[in-house]
Amino acid sequence: MSTNFMIMVAAAVTMSGCTAFAPVTGNHYTSRDGKLDIQGQLIDSSDVRIFVNGDKVIDDQVSLLRGDGRFDGTWQGKRVSADCSTTAGRRVGATTCTVAVAGEHVTLTL
Repeated sequence: MSTNFMIMVAAAVTMSGCTAFAPVTGNHYTSRDGKLDIQGQLIDSSDVRIFVNGDKVIDDQVSLLRGDGRFDGTWQGKRVSADCSTTAGRRVGATTCTVAVAGEHVTLTL
């Protein structure tokens, strides 16, 4: 009985630890309650597009020299900001954007 109890406790701790992290998958994030969906795209290695619940809120260019940029927009009266940077080499998945909207801060890989 003691062994079964320990196995159940270990499984519960493992499962609860997994739910503590924000569900970010590459260029897409959905809040835990499902009410906020943030998605990012990088077009032609410089055009950053950020969508909140399907609405395009940011459409701007990262610097061609440095590969970075800070952008602002609004969604339903709330401020949206994105701070983007690109690692050297400009390969696929090399641009990351930290996006803030409605109290959520997520890092997307574009």
